[in-house]
Amino acid sequence: MKPSHTRSLLLSATLLASPLALAQTQDARTHAEDTINVQFRGSLRDALQEIAEEGGLNVVVIGALDTPAEVYLKDVNAEQALRTMARAYSLQLEEENGIFTVRPAASAPTAPAAPPPAVAPAPPVPPMPPSVAESAVDEDEVKERVREKMREARSSSNGSRDVVARGRSLEVKEGESVDSAVVYGGNLTVKGHVEDDVVVFGGNLEITGHVEGDAHAFGGNVVLGPGATVEGDVSSFGGTVIKQNGARVEGSTESFGGDRIGKLVSGELKEGLKKAKHKHADRDEDEERDDDNGFATFLIQFTVMFGLGFLGQMLFPARMKALTSDIQARPLANGVVGLVGALALIPALLPLIVVTVILVVTIIGIPVAAALWLVAPLAAALGFTAVASTIGMRLPVMVGRKTQAMVMALGLLLLLVLGRIPWVGWMVLVAATLVGFGAIIRTWFVRRPQGMPEPIVSEHAPV
Repeated sequence: MKPSHTRSLLLSATLLASPLALAQTQDARTHAEDTINVQFRGSLRDALQEIAEEGGLNVVVIGALDTPAEVYLKDVNAEQALRTMARAYSLQLEEENGIFTVRPAASAPTAPAAPPPAVAPAPPVPPMPPSVAESAVDEDEVKERVREKMREARSSSNGSRDVVARGRSLEVKEGESVDSAVVYGGNLTVKGHVEDDVVVFGGNLEITGHVEGDAHAFGGNVVLGPGATVEGDVSSFGGTVIKQNGARVEGSTESFGGDRIGKLVSGELKEGLKKAKHKHADRDEDEERDDDNGFATFLIQFTVMFGLGFLGQMLFPARMKALTSDIQARPLANGVVGLVGALALIPALLPLIVVTVILVVTIIGIPVAAALWLVAPLAAALGFTAVASTIGMRLPVMVGRKTQAMVMALGLLLLLVLGRIPWVGWMVLVAATLVGFGAIIRTWFVRRPQGMPEPIVSEHAPV
């Protein structure tokens, strides 16, 4: 082939390839200018690969980058994201002709030594040190900061408008307003308004709304979107603070990134969450034990009172019927008499104690002394069961088919349940006891019932 023909072919190929090269250059610039959204959790190598694929970058990764990484990026430039990851994890990043090379800082190449005849050998370039923020923070200081913040979060998150999430993500929606927001082991998104601090332990914090206090992420990144406003400080331990255009922070902004700090924060968070979990489990166990004890006490009270009432109906049917009728006819008068009788027992305690001592000394009088002390409580208990029977007869349950035992059981259940109501229950029990005690005094000690004993079965019960 002639040289002139060869030159013509080369010129034609160059002219044909120029538009394609120009299109590729423009496409690369377009990719570099576009923003990306990345949400990834895995190894550091895979995270860098994810950013490269999303942003259309040419990235070469050197070394075993198996460190766990969590990336949450929204509307950021791919090259900016890559450089931020390099700073956060103390990596060496180089760029040449649009190709990025990422390697661990410890494997940075050293400068070649000068020839020995002319100049003394130059010392090798030391590896790139960790970030200034990472090297300036002591490990004990990081641990204490995490512990202190977790204590503050637990003590302050007790209000009615505080929101707390454990083991899941949380979102303060647009238009919503809360006092504070704390998340353990999840991500927090703030689109609304928070009047105090927002804290995330073991997750990322994204803010596009308004936070009047501080914003802290321990073991994750802080992403301040367009329109975000934080009046306090913003910090990230074990991550980085990504501030997008339009975000405003009135306080300081700190990022304590790096693999070392990330591991410290992660370990301290696991320990703190484990202690909190055990504490909650112990508290739940105590509450469950208290519930069991409360039910057992309720059951014992019901059984004892029902047994006494049923025994009274068996042994003294006429007296118990007169007692119930008197309570139903004059409850207020019986209550007054019961109160006076209870007050009269107070000055009688001293003589009773003296008599008890004398009887106990004789040994033979011990049963008599015990009986003297049990008279008043047993009378009050029998009066209480009579009040319960009066209430049970008025309940609109199983009308026409109630026996005296069923009537008393229904009334006792109602009184004992009402007695467990806070602030009001003790007044119900005291009132029922005084009314029953007054009826005992009026019917058993003041005037005796007349007539023959009546059967236990109610008049409506089937024969």
